[in-house]
Amino acid sequence: MKKLPLLLLSLFFLNSPAVLAVHFANFEVVDISLGDSLLEFMSEDEILDGIEKYKDLNRYSYLNEPNKFLEIIVPREKNIYDKASVFIKNTIPNNYTIYAIRGYKDYIEDFDACIKQRDTIAKIITGMFTDLKTAKSIEENNQGINDYFTLNDLNATIDIYCQDLKETYRLKNGFTEGLVFAIHNEEFREWRLNYK
Repeated sequence: MKKLPLLLLSLFFLNSPAVLAVHFANFEVVDISLGDSLLEFMSEDEILDGIEKYKDLNRYSYLNEPNKFLEIIVPREKNIYDKASVFIKNTIPNNYTIYAIRGYKDYIEDFDACIKQRDTIAKIITGMFTDLKTAKSIEENNQGINDYFTLNDLNATIDIYCQDLKETYRLKNGFTEGLVFAIHNEEFREWRLNYK
């Protein structure tokens, strides 16, 4: 097997090696898997503080249901990621089930380097999952551009993409831009692709 770059090695771990050949829904990003309860990693007060901190950013206003899911930054030791977040459903009461996980690596004003790293990771992952469907796409909205590589199985999707945000939007909101490694279930993916 090819030697994996440090970035990919730090992105996910398998619960069982047998899972590798068929599904990746059990992958972990920053030690968190889809379907876990966020309460295993943060207290309810920390979760509610995280929701409160980001609720006014309106980052998903271009979607038909912009508030269906809530993004929460997960406090993790800095290693390969500059930041990590999870998404939970915006319901009352909330069971804090995780529907999506993202790891972020900054490439501020260096889109070409980001694309190069994204393509390296995509090549490794497609070598691991030769029987699964892959796609490339570009998504443009009023916030910027996302250049995607996507890998799907029946239960989950891995997106590896580079964000190039409009500079005024990025600076106004204190956002970063760069490489995103995301894994999410199909309900989350459908929500994220349901534009106004």
